[in-house]
Amino acid sequence: MTLSEQFATMLAMTAMGIWIGASLSAYHRLIDPGKKHRWLRLVTDVLFWVTQGLFIFFILLYLNEGEIRFYLFLALALGFSAYKALFEKPFNYLLEVFIRVIHATIRIINRIFTLFFVQPTLVLLKVLYRFGKMLLKLSFSVLLFVFSAIVLPFKWLIHWLIPKAWINRALNLTEKGRTFLGKWFKKRE
Repeated sequence: MTLSEQFATMLAMTAMGIWIGASLSAYHRLIDPGKKHRWLRLVTDVLFWVTQGLFIFFILLYLNEGEIRFYLFLALALGFSAYKALFEKPFNYLLEVFIRVIHATIRIINRIFTLFFVQPTLVLLKVLYRFGKMLLKLSFSVLLFVFSAIVLPFKWLIHWLIPKAWINRALNLTEKGRTFLGKWFKKRE
């Protein structure tokens, strides 16, 4: 390995140390360290570090065919400490700004979706419900009219054929039955 390859590898490992510091800060900010799902935190920690290790090895494989030397670990530590000393506060501030922008964008998209899709759908359903209710009332009225138009000639025929006294007696019986049922239902309440 030539001196220029060693220097490029050293710079790359210093940059990877800064990358690990930044990704670790983002990981700790985005993953909630709650006590509920410790097994999930264990899995995500392992996945995070395996991904970081593979990324570092991919960079090493690209630069110097995967040769690992002690000074590369020192370069990683130098990059991580440089991140902690120089870049951590500005990065965390930018990360918070980015998270706030994402949250605001999601809220705006949610409001737009509600305004343009949910509200019109609810209004349309209300209109359809009222229209259906009106249509049912109209059809019931038409059926009642048709029924009364069919029954009216029979009513005249009954009045013409049956004596008036019998009709009055039947009406009295139905009235007595109605009052009896009304009293019976009042007792039940």
